[in-house]
Amino acid sequence: MTDTAETGTGSLEALQAAIGWTAEERVDVVERRHLRDYRRAIGADENGTDVPATITACFLTEPPTMPEALAYGLGWINGGDRFEVHRPLQLGDEVTSQLTFTGVEEKKGRTGTLALLTFVTEFRLTDGTLAVRHVGTRVRR
Repeated sequence: MTDTAETGTGSLEALQAAIGWTAEERVDVVERRHLRDYRRAIGADENGTDVPATITACFLTEPPTMPEALAYGLGWINGGDRFEVHRPLQLGDEVTSQLTFTGVEEKKGRTGTLALLTFVTEFRLTDGTLAVRHVGTRVRR
């Protein structure tokens, strides 16, 4: 971690300039063990075979590694997630994903200024079909 990241001396301007930044592409396979662990975590039948779109949360790049975000503030807070289903996932599906930084908004909080960062991750099948689109807001303070 750099000195900037440790002291939280980043700026809104640096974040705005970084819009469009992308994380490294990753490839994941929806495996039975992922489904079992996920279903256990949400209190569902571990032996079920329905694959919820939210299982892609297991494949998100978290926390984002964008240097400008790391320089702004000292911690991460989840500000919300939205999952858009374009094609249901199935066991054995291989999905390629890449997180993209799409926007930032600064707000004043009780304890200081907050940056609300928006990230989009599209999960695509091997043939390029969009399966799930995740929109996440992460907060830096």
